Amino acid sequence: MAKLLIAGGGYLGQALAERVLATGKQDVSVLRRSKVAWPGVTSIQADLLQPESLKVLRDVEDIVYCASADASDEASYRNIYQDGLRNLVQVVQAQGGYRRLIYISSTSVYAEANGAWVDETDPNLVQLGPSRFMVSGEKFLMEGAGDFSILRMGGIYGPGRTYFLRRVKEGAERIYSKGGLYSNRIHRDDCVGMILHVLAGDAQRQVYNGVDCEAADRNEVMRWMAQQLGMDPESLKATDDLKQIAARGNKRISNRKILDAGYKFLYPSYREGYTALLHEV
Repeated sequence: MAKLLIAGGGYLGQALAERVLATGKQDVSVLRRSKVAWPGVTSIQADLLQPESLKVLRDVEDIVYCASADASDEASYRNIYQDGLRNLVQVVQAQGGYRRLIYISSTSVYAEANGAWVDETDPNLVQLGPSRFMVSGEKFLMEGAGDFSILRMGGIYGPGRTYFLRRVKEGAERIYSKGGLYSNRIHRDDCVGMILHVLAGDAQRQVYNGVDCEAADRNEVMRWMAQQLGMDPESLKATDDLKQIAARGNKRISNRKILDAGYKFLYPSYREGYTALLHEV
């Protein structure tokens, strides 16, 4: 039976492990600093920043690198998205290598900030700020010899992650009075589905955008949420101060490449995805 190593046992890693085990097609190991006690999973306690601790790894076949930074500062991003990735790859390659590695990156690597469309060929990637270490991690894989796929995920939401919905319900979010502020998101279950789709495919050394089929104006999303929550959308307060709005960039991201690769979305837009979560708020 094929073996899958998940580096990082957080929100996405746990959902991925559960889905893979449900198929019965792969043995699953999870590498994390603290032990995991998930049914059917082999727990490997190791530190991505301590290469010596990684030498316990044996017979690695597929790797999904979905470790997340402890904070959003530059040091934390450097540790996980650049240095930790390099340490893991170098140790495993020294022990015989792996078949394929999936690196979970982010759409925050795109420098576009004026609402334009971008796809995987866009060369304008960030050179400043924490996300530049994601770019560095991607470059490390691209310049190496091993097979990889990079999935640049948008804002991940799903079961247990209803922060935006709650803030709209509580009246804490603000409409941007000028409009035209675009955001890109992806349901957790589609993140997992995309990872498995790419792992099962034949394409090598590829980059994909992990976003749903609708790059929506943030105001539109908020008004829709308010309506679903039984609120008057016109009651949402407006501001022209971007500092009051938690927005990561302003771009419309194409998912055409992953669609052309045959992936079928469970939640093609925020409407389907958040409708399934309304009972949580």
